[in-house]
Order: sequence, then structure tokens, then C-alpha cells
Amino acid sequence: MNKREYCESRESVAYYSGLNGLEIKGIEYGINDFVYCVSGCWYGGKAARRFHRCKIYYPANGKDSAFFRVHGYKIPLDECIRTGV
Repeated sequence: MNKREYCESRESVAYYSGLNGLEIKGIEYGINDFVYCVSGCWYGGKAARRFHRCKIYYPANGKDSAFFRVHGYKIPLDECIRTGV
């Protein structure tokens, strides 16, 4: 299953208000953890949407929160708002 199929078959679990609306569709846990997300959801229609599979980074200092990168922008997981609770 590729990232587009994964994202289209699942409901959003969280969102982030940057990048014209970023919706997180799921997290894949393993040796390396990955986030499946869609950017450009809120503006521009279906043509503006981009599907991503991004690695989650865990900083070694323990003070900073886990984050992932989309188009070079750092997205902290603690700034993402959970939905469906």
C-alpha cells in the first residue's frame, strides 16, 4: 500500500494549522516510526493536496518534543491537535 492509498483509506487522527492545513492520517510504529499525512487539505481543492510519509525524529536532549519534517519545515508532534476524541 503506497502513501496515497494509506491516506485516502483512513480518517484524520490529528491536524496542524500550517502548510495550508496538514492532516495526520496515522502513525506507523517500528524500528523507525513514520507519520502519514496530507498537506494542503484546507485550501486549493484536491489538486493542491500532497501525500507524505515522514520519519519521526526523537531529539537526544530530552527537552524537545518529537517532530517530523514536511517540505523542510519542522512540525513538532506536541503542536498537532488530536481529533476524534
